[in-house]
Amino acid sequence: MDEPRVIIIPALSDNYMYLLVSGSRAAVIDPAEAAPVLEALSRHDLTLEWILNTHHHFDHVAGNEELKRGTGATIISPENARIPGVDRTVGEGDTLDFHGIEIRVLATPGHGRDDVSYFIPSSETVSESMLFCGDTLFVCGCGRLLEGTPDDMWASLRKLTELPDETRIYCGHEYTEENVRFALGEEPGNESLRNLLEEVRTRLRRGEPTVPSNIGMEKRTNPFLRAADVRQFIRLRRKKDVF
Repeated sequence: MDEPRVIIIPALSDNYMYLLVSGSRAAVIDPAEAAPVLEALSRHDLTLEWILNTHHHFDHVAGNEELKRGTGATIISPENARIPGVDRTVGEGDTLDFHGIEIRVLATPGHGRDDVSYFIPSSETVSESMLFCGDTLFVCGCGRLLEGTPDDMWASLRKLTELPDETRIYCGHEYTEENVRFALGEEPGNESLRNLLEEVRTRLRRGEPTVPSNIGMEKRTNPFLRAADVRQFIRLRRKKDVF
């Protein structure tokens, strides 16, 4: 089997959608809108088989039903009545097999109560592990606490730091430059952060996405992963909310 690949599809003002591709078959993660996904499928001559949602927010599920009508794809999501068109629900400990690609479901509440992330471990066919984490973890940031508690998010972030350092992180939004500027305010002497800001600005000037990051980089730069305990995490989250 060929190495799976990921196609990044920008959506709305700052969302990212992702096509996980195995041969000529694809799964889409968090389709905010259908048209760009359908265009990418046509351009790359792909058949959409799965729609994977990380959580219920409109900007992650709005394309579900149109894509399902147009392709017959199966919608897989955490259990939440606000997610449209769901065929199968998943939660912590579940494993999916997408044409030989193992996808492990991780419960990662905090941004919302029912959020999940999809982790693909490295294997004979996957050279580097991958994480599709919606709005739980961002490049140099994390999601706002809209429904979950600080303890929820802290536990979810701790869980993600246990993944291999080389794990590529595909998150839900392009928030990176603001996140890095906030982080530098907390750690002005962090050389990794200064280098990251320069790299991010270069990518954005070129019109390129700043994803993927990886777990190792996040451990060196992300203030929410570098917090000593949940109390420090709460202080950072409150400060970032008004940044």
